[in-house]
Amino acid sequence: MNAKVGNKRWIIVTLMLLSYAVMYISRTSMSIAGPVMMKDFNWSATQFGLVSTAFFIGYALTMMPAGYLADRFGSGKIMVFGILLYSLFTFLTPFGATIGMLILLRAIVGIGQGVILPCNGSLLAQWVPKKESATAQGVVMIGTPMGITLTMPLAIFFMQNYNWQTVFYAFAFLGPIWILLWSRLGKNKPELHPSISKEEVEYIKNDQGPVEISGAAAAVAPGDVFKNVSVWTSALAYFTSNYLFFLFFAWLPTYFVNGRGFTLVKSGYMTMIPYMFAMIAYPLGGILADKAAKKFGNNMGRKLYPVIGLIGAGVFLILGTRVGSAEGAIMLITISIFFLSITQAPFFSMPPIFSSKNAGKIIGLYGFCGTCAGLSAPILTGAIIDYTKSYDYAMYFGSAVAIVGALILLTICTVKAVESKTYVGISQSTTDMNSRN
Repeated sequence: MNAKVGNKRWIIVTLMLLSYAVMYISRTSMSIAGPVMMKDFNWSATQFGLVSTAFFIGYALTMMPAGYLADRFGSGKIMVFGILLYSLFTFLTPFGATIGMLILLRAIVGIGQGVILPCNGSLLAQWVPKKESATAQGVVMIGTPMGITLTMPLAIFFMQNYNWQTVFYAFAFLGPIWILLWSRLGKNKPELHPSISKEEVEYIKNDQGPVEISGAAAAVAPGDVFKNVSVWTSALAYFTSNYLFFLFFAWLPTYFVNGRGFTLVKSGYMTMIPYMFAMIAYPLGGILADKAAKKFGNNMGRKLYPVIGLIGAGVFLILGTRVGSAEGAIMLITISIFFLSITQAPFFSMPPIFSSKNAGKIIGLYGFCGTCAGLSAPILTGAIIDYTKSYDYAMYFGSAVAIVGALILLTICTVKAVESKTYVGISQSTTDMNSRN
């Protein structure tokens, strides 16, 4: 870091990391309180899955328009609105007297949280020069496992000393605390920050100018992108990665309690372990993907670690489900989540390779597929548990989904620039005319 330039941009990156952490603390409250809530409300696994899935219905509603709103009104304003909304309805969650009311409350929490990812993406584009964007993205993504990890001991403390309702009451105040930090330290753009140096603004802006896209790349239209098989198969593989992520996210604490016989306290602490290692795996995946792309080219390099990660996650989850000892299960599931976590950054390195002009649209497709995974994984897992009377088959199914995703990447997906049919046709006509002349 150049001391003469300054480091205000990294303060903004840290605030973005904290916004992720706070979001996931609020989101994970349902997962860790799940075993007690299932007992208190006499829910089946399918009913708990419905409540967990409701969040993603709301999440899907705001994720797509949030980027447009951030560009129009400023990321900070939209994030403040979203955080206030989900914090309020996190606080109100214990007042849901019926499963229908809880589904509604969790859906509104999802509406509030749906704006965070697109707004952070917009902020990252404003505050970070291109040469630092991958590093900054890796730092921001640490907030996901950090938030999940911090939830476990905090939630256990509240449930041991008070009750499960206190988990939601306490976590609801973290969002407003973040808003206070943002009001003191954050701005939508570098040039609006009152204490940033002129040198740092120039440093950021000089490496943010729009890259001139010409020739075949400039001719690629959205229709060309969305007719490309590899774009869709990469998005489908991203769905499989997220299916397993949300299976773990929604069901791991409950699996440890009901499937492994852990106490609630032990379940909470054991769930921390995989996500502590995931904090290393998230940025590591991006570093490994960049190195592999330089060595093997974009096609194999960008796919290599998602393939390894998905297969590793699936295999080690099967082993973790079958092993008899609790310690063995924790160790193997930790390895599974580590492998899964290294897939995220490489997946998001693929869209600019397909089409730099349409990368945002491809990322939007990935986001849609990830949200579909969040909708399907909790409820489908619950249905499998209720039908088979066993957690094992739900875990086996999640493993199979991940391994299928790896096979799709290996056999159907080719990570290379999408060609414009119009441009190819014009180029061919020009070549033919020149040859006749």
